[in-house]
Amino acid sequence: MNKLIFQLKNWLFITVTIILFITNSNAQQLIQSGKITFERNENLHKLINDKSSWSQAMKSKMPKYRTDVFQLSFNKKSSAYKLTQEDESPYANWYYRVAAQNSVFTNIETNKMIADKIVYERSYRVEDSIPKMKWKLLGEYRNIAGFNCRKAATILMDSIYIIAFYTDEIPVSAGPESFQGLPGMILGIVIPRLNITYFATKVENLVLPETEFTTPPAPKNKKTNILELKKEILKDTKEWGEDGPKIYWKVML
Repeated sequence: MNKLIFQLKNWLFITVTIILFITNSNAQQLIQSGKITFERNENLHKLINDKSSWSQAMKSKMPKYRTDVFQLSFNKKSSAYKLTQEDESPYANWYYRVAAQNSVFTNIETNKMIADKIVYERSYRVEDSIPKMKWKLLGEYRNIAGFNCRKAATILMDSIYIIAFYTDEIPVSAGPESFQGLPGMILGIVIPRLNITYFATKVENLVLPETEFTTPPAPKNKKTNILELKKEILKDTKEWGEDGPKIYWKVML
């Protein structure tokens, strides 16, 4: 009997040790601070809708995609998203290219956001609460930059369908631009109506100094909030026909 009890205790000890080891190993794999490189791709050919010979000639000279590179620094409290490499193709600067060089700083703890946006000849500094996004989790998965990501979707501005891919291996509710609100880091965004995608290409596990999240001064930028920016852009583009909503959607993402 004593021998049986000893064996049971020994088996229990080994089992608990293995469980603790696996749990601890999984916890160590979670990334809670670092840098993520994103590629923002915009399909330029789909911006040209008319069939005129001039438009088609321009289309034949343009690259299909414009690709800009951004970096997202993050930890459990903050994130900082900014442009690091701009596409220099002369045909990549198209009429619809607005708010494509955004810098976005978020304080996850206080739910505050500061974003710098360029809209043609104007520069804005938007200070407001982090936008709330209602996501629907979907049963699809894909691998992005070596991480298993789950698909989610939401609708913004009543008509813009957004697809996101997030990973719970990075338990920080953040992502490119101002996209957030999922139970993990967003590593992919697809916006079909605007022909724009954001996908992570590299994730670095780093301990970052607080200076990484310091918002730089922008004295020439017009200070505003989300509601006032919305009013101004809608007013400025109301006579632009079908182009107006496209500009508005890009600015407000």
